[in-house]
Amino acid sequence: MHLRRFLAKCDTIKLNGVSTDAIRLRFFPFSLRDRASDWLQNEEPNSFTTWEVLSKAFLNKYFPPGKTAKLSTDITSFAQQDGESLYEAWERFKDLQRQCPYHGVPDWLLIQTFYNGLELSVKILVDDAAGGALMGKSIEAVKALFEEMASNNYHWAREPPPREAVADTR
Repeated sequence: MHLRRFLAKCDTIKLNGVSTDAIRLRFFPFSLRDRASDWLQNEEPNSFTTWEVLSKAFLNKYFPPGKTAKLSTDITSFAQQDGESLYEAWERFKDLQRQCPYHGVPDWLLIQTFYNGLELSVKILVDDAAGGALMGKSIEAVKALFEEMASNNYHWAREPPPREAVADTR
C-alpha cells in the first residue's frame, strides 16, 4: 500500500531531463518514517541505484516471501462465501490482489480463479450475461463484464424492494 501511494504521488511529478527512476529514488526516503526510515538510512550509501532494486529491497524487508505466499494462496483458492453477493465477492477478490500486488498470478488465471470460485447459480448468471461461455471472451471483456455485473448487483441490493400495488377496495 505504501509503494502504491508513493508511486501515485510520484506520477504527478514530471521534470525535464529527469527520469522517473531518479524522481522515485530521490523522494522515497521522504515517504518513510520510524523503523523504515532507519532501515534505509542504515543501508550502504549508493546501495540502490535503480527504483527496481530499491523497491524489491523494501518489499523483501516489509513484505516477506511468506506473507506473499499466503496471500497468493488466498487469491488462487478464492471462493464465494455463503450469502455473499457478486459485488461483495468481486470486491473481496480485488482487495486480495491489492494486498499482494506482486502475487505473480497471470490475469487469465485470476479471471478463471474468480469464475471457478463463484456459486453455481452466479456462474449461470455470468455465462448468460456473457452470451455463452465466459471463458471464450478476452480478459479485458471478462473484467469489464464482472465490473458491470458487480456494479449492477450493488445497486440492486441497495434499492428498496418494489411496493406491491394495493387495490383500493372502497
